[in-house]
Amino acid sequence: MASTIQIKRSSGTSAPSSLAAGELAWADHGSGGAAGKLYIGDGTASGAVVRTVGGTLSSTFVSDILNNSAMTGNPTAPTQAANNNSTRLATTQYVDTQVNSHVDTLAEASDTNIASLGAGHVLIWDGTDSFDNKFLSGDVTMTAGGVTTVTDVQNNAVALGTKTTGAYVSTIAGTTNEIEVSGSGAETASVTIGLPDNVTIAGNLTVSGTTTTVNSTTVSIADPVFVLGQNASDDNKDRGIEFKYNDGVARVGFFGMDDTDAKFKYFTAASNSSEVFSGTLGNAAFGNIDGTLTTASQTNITGVGTISTGAWNATRISSTYGGLGINTSSSTGVASVSSGTWSIQAHLPVSLGGTGSAAVTANAILVGAGTNDMTILTIGSAGQFLKVSSGGAPAWEDAVDGGTF
Repeated sequence: MASTIQIKRSSGTSAPSSLAAGELAWADHGSGGAAGKLYIGDGTASGAVVRTVGGTLSSTFVSDILNNSAMTGNPTAPTQAANNNSTRLATTQYVDTQVNSHVDTLAEASDTNIASLGAGHVLIWDGTDSFDNKFLSGDVTMTAGGVTTVTDVQNNAVALGTKTTGAYVSTIAGTTNEIEVSGSGAETASVTIGLPDNVTIAGNLTVSGTTTTVNSTTVSIADPVFVLGQNASDDNKDRGIEFKYNDGVARVGFFGMDDTDAKFKYFTAASNSSEVFSGTLGNAAFGNIDGTLTTASQTNITGVGTISTGAWNATRISSTYGGLGINTSSSTGVASVSSGTWSIQAHLPVSLGGTGSAAVTANAILVGAGTNDMTILTIGSAGQFLKVSSGGAPAWEDAVDGGTF
């Protein structure tokens, strides 16, 4: 059922003597209809009820609305006639019409001297007091469409630069440790380009060939990852690093992936047969190691860190060594410790932080009962709310009642 919420109410005609701020009250006035009034507490210091909703609409209320309402609307200005200099407002239409209808001609300009206009003429300042119309002639001509043609220039009249087009080089300079240049760009320049003793390549470098030999005492490579070999097909070759050393005899060593079993190996006194290595497995020293031990038997393990996962399938561990000392292989429940003794219980009691219940009804609420098992309050009906009963226990209720006045 739906919940019922009732505010403070009266069937009489009197207003409530006081209301808390925002509290509601209803006086029916005995009519059961339009004459009833709804009162809202305004929170004044005296607690007086001055906000009333309903009842007869008074003339004073209507006048208050009119006296405090802003007038709205869009006033319209008259459209002024042309050349009218009165102080009345002019509309946007009037201003636009006057501006668009008045066009100044070029002949009205007082500082021009235009005569015998021709196609392609331009206005040129005469150096004194006016612009004169002249036609471009000689090596430069211009059509009436604005197309300008240059047929000739004087010797050395044009300095080549960034405003020109074509394959012209103004300057040739070499970058330090990359290329050496002797000479510079000009009409009759002779330029020599070569490599210095120390070469720096700023971009990518691709070397194709069978053997690449680098004879350097020190090699510094910024790339943190070496890419070795190819994976287009199975070439049955190992992948790794061959190195040379001397322990009284010139030897080679190898560390990398052994292709035969796909394991990482380190060989000393190694031999290389077509990029397949063999030799003596060398010793290694590491810090922490992550991984799986595949050798079944490990001897003389003197200590381990935290074991976070895994299954213990050996004999039970006594409490002396941190175990339970009991066999729980067939047990189901919760392990607990009482005075140092482990046991298995069906469910965890309240005294150990549990509920004392093995199961709780769906949507139910657990209610405390001291150190005893918690009680279960089943869910109420739709629309009900939780309320404390007169005895202090929670219970489901249907109505919210504000009382009477």
